Amino acid sequence: FGANGIWAGSAGSSTQRPTPVIDLIRSFHYPFGDLQMECVCWIGVLLSLFLLTTTINTFVVPLLLWVTYLSLVNMGTIMINYGWEWLTLEAGFLLIFLTPTFSLSSTPSREPPSKAILWLYRWLAFRLMIGAGMSKLGTRSSECWKQLTCTTTHYETQPMPNPFALFMHSLPLTIHQIEVALTFFEQLILPFLMLIPLRCVHTFF
Repeated sequence: FGANGIWAGSAGSSTQRPTPVIDLIRSFHYPFGDLQMECVCWIGVLLSLFLLTTTINTFVVPLLLWVTYLSLVNMGTIMINYGWEWLTLEAGFLLIFLTPTFSLSSTPSREPPSKAILWLYRWLAFRLMIGAGMSKLGTRSSECWKQLTCTTTHYETQPMPNPFALFMHSLPLTIHQIEVALTFFEQLILPFLMLIPLRCVHTFF
């Protein structure tokens, strides 16, 4: 991003989606350039650290985080317009309603978490896992998923190979097929346990 980046960003965007933080900056007749974009990002970092490190618990912080991230995602560039951005926004939006109005405790007893919001989080996780599994079986998916052989190349093509990647890559074909089968079990079978309204099942899962 920025004047020297793949996408300038500073020139604005023709998107009709809401960008409240950027609109606020422009309302003071300041152009939205590299410096302003850096400031918006650092505001998000500072708010996140505040949420993680203090006992002050209020819905205002996740609300500001959500509005800030929404502004960046809605700028109109394809580089931050993938599924995980909207997943993050959805999870962040639910967090607003999971957080109490104001409390000096990280786990306030007078404002317990909403059961409805907890169920919406389970539904979000369920959709994420089922969607990941179904995408591997779709008409446009790679044949290696149906042949249970995708992990024969995964360990040498993953973005950040770790020290065990070479060992895992060298395993017999049968092991790779078991890995893919377990992936389908994890993404297409286990998620249904999240929808069973039993505490013991949720604890196990």
